Amino acid sequence: MIAYFDSSSIVKWFFDEPFMEPTRELKRDSEAVFTSPISYPAVMSAFYRAWREGRCSQFDMELVRSEFIRVWANFQWVKVNETLVARAGQLIFRHGLRGFDAMHLSSALVLKEEGEGIEIFFSCFDKNLNRAALNEGLSVHPGLNI
Repeated sequence: MIAYFDSSSIVKWFFDEPFMEPTRELKRDSEAVFTSPISYPAVMSAFYRAWREGRCSQFDMELVRSEFIRVWANFQWVKVNETLVARAGQLIFRHGLRGFDAMHLSSALVLKEEGEGIEIFFSCFDKNLNRAALNEGLSVHPGLNI
């Protein structure tokens, strides 16, 4: 299986929080792990926010930040281009998505099209984005009250 991880799923690899185990299992069990380059600043922002809000120490934030930088090189990235961006704009109006959420969904749909029949699992933890992914024919985590 090919897995696409949005930034909310990637963060769960590094912090103990709800739904961390399914994302870690998916990462381990996937043939290939994809994301968009937009995940990098979003994940870094989540780490910084966790420290700023007191959910982790500065030391822990620096540890997960360093580990993320190391792991980032192992991702396969969906290249951002004009077609992907234009499709994201359409997905915003079709599904009522936020901008970066539409970029993630558009990226996963590019993978689906290029894979010609390969199942793409879309890992995210936003109900609206999961609903949109399901409507676009992607597999998502079950049991998220979609």
